[in-house]
Amino acid sequence: MRHILIFSLLLQLAVLAPFWALAQRTPARSIRPVKTPQDTVKRDSVTLPAPKGDIETTIKYSARDSIQLEANNKVVHLYGDAKINYGSMTLEAAYIQIDYEKNTLTATSVTDSSGKDIGVPVFVDGAETYSAKRIAYNYKTKRGRIAEVVTQQGEGFIHSEIVKKNEANEIFGLHNKYTTCNLAHPHFYINAGKIKAIPNDKVMSGPFNLVIGDIPTPLGFLFGLFPTPKNNRSSGVIVPSFGENSLRGFYLMNGGYYLALNDYIGASITGDVYSLGGYDLRLNADYNKRYSYRGNFGIEHTYFKIDEADVARSRSTGDIFDQIPDSRRTIFVRWSHSPVQKPGKGRFTASVNAGSSIHNQITGNTRTADRLAASFNSSISYQKNIQNTPFSYTVKLSQGQNPDGQMNFVLPDMNFSMSSISLYEALTKNTPTGRWYEGITVGYNVNAKSTLSNRTERTAANFGGVDVIGGNDTIREISLNDFTTLWENGRRSATHNFDINLGSYKLFKYFTLSPGVNYSETWTDRKYTFRYDPDSNALDVDTAGFGRVYDYSASASLSTNIYGTMYVKGKRVEAIRHMIRPSVSYIYKPDFGDPYFGFYQNLYVGENTNGQPRYEMLRRFDSGVPGFGLQSALSFGITNNLEMKVKSKTDTTGKAFEKVSLIDNFGIRGAYNFAADSLKMSQITMNLNTRLFKVVNIGFNSSFTPYESDSLGRPVDRYLLNGPGFKPARLINAGLQISTNLNPQARRTQTSTPNNLPTLTQKPNPFEPDYVDFKIPWSLNIDYTLNFTRGLGSNPNTIANTVGVDGDVSLTDKWKIGYYASYDIIEQELSSARLNIHRDLHCWDMSISWTPFGYIRGYNLTISARSALLRDLKLTKRSSTSGINFR
Repeated sequence: MRHILIFSLLLQLAVLAPFWALAQRTPARSIRPVKTPQDTVKRDSVTLPAPKGDIETTIKYSARDSIQLEANNKVVHLYGDAKINYGSMTLEAAYIQIDYEKNTLTATSVTDSSGKDIGVPVFVDGAETYSAKRIAYNYKTKRGRIAEVVTQQGEGFIHSEIVKKNEANEIFGLHNKYTTCNLAHPHFYINAGKIKAIPNDKVMSGPFNLVIGDIPTPLGFLFGLFPTPKNNRSSGVIVPSFGENSLRGFYLMNGGYYLALNDYIGASITGDVYSLGGYDLRLNADYNKRYSYRGNFGIEHTYFKIDEADVARSRSTGDIFDQIPDSRRTIFVRWSHSPVQKPGKGRFTASVNAGSSIHNQITGNTRTADRLAASFNSSISYQKNIQNTPFSYTVKLSQGQNPDGQMNFVLPDMNFSMSSISLYEALTKNTPTGRWYEGITVGYNVNAKSTLSNRTERTAANFGGVDVIGGNDTIREISLNDFTTLWENGRRSATHNFDINLGSYKLFKYFTLSPGVNYSETWTDRKYTFRYDPDSNALDVDTAGFGRVYDYSASASLSTNIYGTMYVKGKRVEAIRHMIRPSVSYIYKPDFGDPYFGFYQNLYVGENTNGQPRYEMLRRFDSGVPGFGLQSALSFGITNNLEMKVKSKTDTTGKAFEKVSLIDNFGIRGAYNFAADSLKMSQITMNLNTRLFKVVNIGFNSSFTPYESDSLGRPVDRYLLNGPGFKPARLINAGLQISTNLNPQARRTQTSTPNNLPTLTQKPNPFEPDYVDFKIPWSLNIDYTLNFTRGLGSNPNTIANTVGVDGDVSLTDKWKIGYYASYDIIEQELSSARLNIHRDLHCWDMSISWTPFGYIRGYNLTISARSALLRDLKLTKRSSTSGINFR
């Protein structure tokens, strides 16, 4: 109310000053307002510059009818759309009175001929807005009284019979309705006898109950606390939802407390409690600094308790509970961090997922993708490009974990790279002039890493009963606490890669020749030599300290573009263009299995069942070993693009054209290895991609073999063309994908404006629907998938033929139905389905989600207040189960 005092004192100076001299010469008398027709009276307004003193800006006030002064009584009257502006403060009313004798400011509405109140006083002070029938304020005591007022505090509205405001700008209301519904007669409200509101902080109430549709409900409490901060973030209780799970019974889920630590960090501590025993605890924190970084950290602990009888039944059926340890406790840690890329600055990123192997399978509120994940990985890295140089480096720590508990660590993983540079420019510092040798470039990369595992694998595999001496059929586990043993059984290596480009050259004007050379070399700390012991039928292994492996190849490619245009000159179609891109490449790679290189050992390992000697090719190094066998291969490929030139529909002159793609890409590829002993021709692959009418996406891929097959379906070295009839190739597999979204409005992408406030990331509930946009009247997505795989030998061919439909439709501007279904045409049954129903209740939202079958199935009914301020004011009924079933 400090601002009201300032502008009232200013009005005392500004309004009375012009009349004060006249009042000294003229006998005092009361000035009565004269009512004049509205359409014949001009608005009176006064604008005075701010005088020197405590006043900081210009005062503006106006009235549509008149401004009247009672100089004898020191009273000023503003009639008809009275308005006062001072800085960020505004007061509007049908009538405003300033009484300098009593130090009061009064604003009221008036009643028109039909008995309706017009010109209801509205007071705006920055972000605060008050609307009332009568406002009375004493600017000397800094206290006010407002009758039948509606005040806005953040997202909430307070309807009060009487409101008093003190010098600290605090509001005290009597007989109140607190709601987030912005109607004069709200759909719902919290009915409280007394309310205290501290602007930009909180709203507090005594005993209250919830009223919905003017019907009082027994829902309430002894006191209420509703935060209303400017940034819409504050600490508070997270009310749990309740439901039922077929495995863990009834539950209270996601209840806890949210901590708004500051403008950059928010954290929540939540948990679940189940009626059959067990609980879940979670700590989740989000942080975000605009233009710098953002991330999330979470840790989860689960105690999964089930009856022993249920465990026995599940183990008899081979269910997931057979994997649960006796303690049935799991823990999991997640951390993600991503910075904003800045030129010349390093980039620190983190993606950590580590914990108990079966945590995701037994946690009830986990996404389906997490449940089905066979393994999870973690990595922490720092990467930097050295500015104004071709160099960059990366330091990385990573960890991988399998469902059986095996952990693999790469500590550390260091990479240093030099992007391709021109040797001519680097050595001579001259500007290229177009000579052939100026196009030679060289790139370099080195990767050094140390790999550790909590399980030690045998050096060589079992070959028909031949074991490594001292080995056994199981993998020996190593405790993670025994770092010395981990390091001794680890593997260290450094791999160097050189990418040498010999430039590109034009041949016969239309062809482009691009030769190249690749060389790589790996240094390892292990080199093995094997010896067969016929007495024990086992392998003896000798280990050396350092090993060097290298790999090199030479290649060249020849390509060109062929264009063909057919002019149609039709009513709309002007021409059709066909573009063909044929290419041929050759690669040569020596046989690194030759004893000259020493990368493999062709070892005698006894005799087979026919008494013939048997040999095995054993690798002598853990990593970096190239494949054996000479490679002298010619690869070929051809891609096609077909498009039309049509007249634009929006052009009236007939001179504007646009391109319409008929086939985006249609390609055929294959290879022929001249050095192979047999089966020199590779499989032939064919693929097609296009988009019809800018709506329908079509993708097709297939593989063919040119060889005949034996009774087991294995290829034999005999071409199909040599057989009877014309049969160039045999289909191995094929796939067709067709998809479309029939609503153009739903296909548009939307972007959002970034903000600095971190949003608390909650685990998505598979039953709760996503955000619903009622502005889009309908959407329809259709996808069709057909896959064929030829069976080998006596195995039958397999065909997968499914069609999926998803989308939504707005029955009215308040009702929307969303749907998803996948139908297996071969099995003639629905493979999965989901139905969502949404209802816009103005200030409430209702959603129903039902998943009748599938890995996660159940239903969810939620009725909640739309405002984020009352996010916990909701009713939820949920029942769910998962693919983990008892039989």
